[in-house]
Amino acid sequence: MAERYARTEFLNRLRSEIESGRPLVMTGAGNGIAAKFIEQGGVDIIGIYNTGYFRMQGYGSLAGMLPMADANDMVYRIGIREVLPQVKKTPVIAGVNGVDVLRNMKLFLEDLLRAGFSGVHNFPTVGWFDGEFRNTLERTGLGYGLEIEMLNLARELDMLTIGYSFNTADTKMLMKEASPDIFIFHSGITKGGSTGYDESSSISEMAKRSREQYEIAKSAKSDVILLAHGASLVNPEDAQYLIDHTDCDGVQLGSSIERIAIEEPLKLRAESFKRISFPKKRKRPDHS
Repeated sequence: MAERYARTEFLNRLRSEIESGRPLVMTGAGNGIAAKFIEQGGVDIIGIYNTGYFRMQGYGSLAGMLPMADANDMVYRIGIREVLPQVKKTPVIAGVNGVDVLRNMKLFLEDLLRAGFSGVHNFPTVGWFDGEFRNTLERTGLGYGLEIEMLNLARELDMLTIGYSFNTADTKMLMKEASPDIFIFHSGITKGGSTGYDESSSISEMAKRSREQYEIAKSAKSDVILLAHGASLVNPEDAQYLIDHTDCDGVQLGSSIERIAIEEPLKLRAESFKRISFPKKRKRPDHS
């Protein structure tokens, strides 16, 4: 069963890696076998998200933003039944839907704590939405502020907090009102593979957009840990580019590790098995 870390201990682990010259790698894990072997690969944080479940069922990440299931219940159950039993030492965090008006959020966070989660991340998030829909959510009491409240409740419970932002306004609000331990600028759906999006985006453009948000985050909290995520971050070379061209301390991987990493290898392995053949002189059975 995964070990639970207090916030300071968790942060010390991460900062030790950074100070040793090793960029951080945070990944999603949509099921137990993914978590088991991702941990063996040496990652620093494993996150459980409702999107991870959908990715492992062959769907795109945005399935997790539609009203098809209870996101918080899904994350909790995947955690206690599949992921946490397979992980030994790597800290595991929960992607929490802070805009869950049907839950007592403090009680839910306490349940996560008891289960073995060491931190939380505001996902799924209304930060995905913009325009009139986002404005309506905000005006009707279903806005980003509830995610801020969730992160602050988690901090009070000594859990590490991770904040997602998709735009400048949310970055400023997040850093001012929640001051998360880790800030991640979500650059958009990861391109590539069967359900990737926005093939036209470039790694250099992603780096530029990320740098702008990192400057805002750093100006509000100088010691915040910065991770890059999404869009053109598909492979280790992309990760290295972002390390070289931004101030990020590492990367967060979702589709890049849970989906793209298994799609082609599974296909190729199935094809290789299908290429087996009978011996030329083999007698075929007579079914007449």
